[in-house]
Amino acid sequence: MQKVKLITRLMFVLTISCTSNYVGYAQQSNPKGKMEQQVIDKVQPTAGQFVSSPLRTRVRLELNASAPDVWALVGHPERMPEYSAGLRKVDSQHDSSGNCTAFTCHFLPMEDGGEETTHNEIVKWYEPNQGLASMAEEPNVFGLQQSLGLITLEAAGNKTIFTWDMHFNAENEVMLKMNITAFEQSLNGDIARQLIEKFGGKVLESYVEGKK
Repeated sequence: MQKVKLITRLMFVLTISCTSNYVGYAQQSNPKGKMEQQVIDKVQPTAGQFVSSPLRTRVRLELNASAPDVWALVGHPERMPEYSAGLRKVDSQHDSSGNCTAFTCHFLPMEDGGEETTHNEIVKWYEPNQGLASMAEEPNVFGLQQSLGLITLEAAGNKTIFTWDMHFNAENEVMLKMNITAFEQSLNGDIARQLIEKFGGKVLESYVEGKK
């Protein structure tokens, strides 16, 4: 019940933020998490290499900027608050090569005087200018299971095709539906608008499970 209330409140914050500020949503991670970073070939991986959960939401954008310029923003989790509402800050950890290995999202309190919510992500694949994949540490405050966020960049002339897929299951059907709605508002709605506002471009695809 506590997790349902938390997701409900976060959805409210995201709805208000999207309506008034056109900003988004994000997450963080624990460098000592149970999952270890995998070594993946530089070829962009598929979600099936990490999880068996189905695709729940996807947004694909054509951005009017080069892949390195887009990567300079989306390839650094600590910059998520610049294009995602509800986040106070994101802390990230890096290896000796400078690649991100984990990050933790600090969400703003749901109410005045309330406590912030934190969420940990372990980075499973990280290739500069190509993309990254991260999995939510379990258990987590949102009740997410087998949760994978997969971001890929594809150069298209002087533009970039940006894709962000979310695969996940949840503890029960109620939480699954609530998380799908939360990602729809934050990823397909707010984050997509913010990135287009920053770089220029358009939406190529916006998929939400259960919607046509």
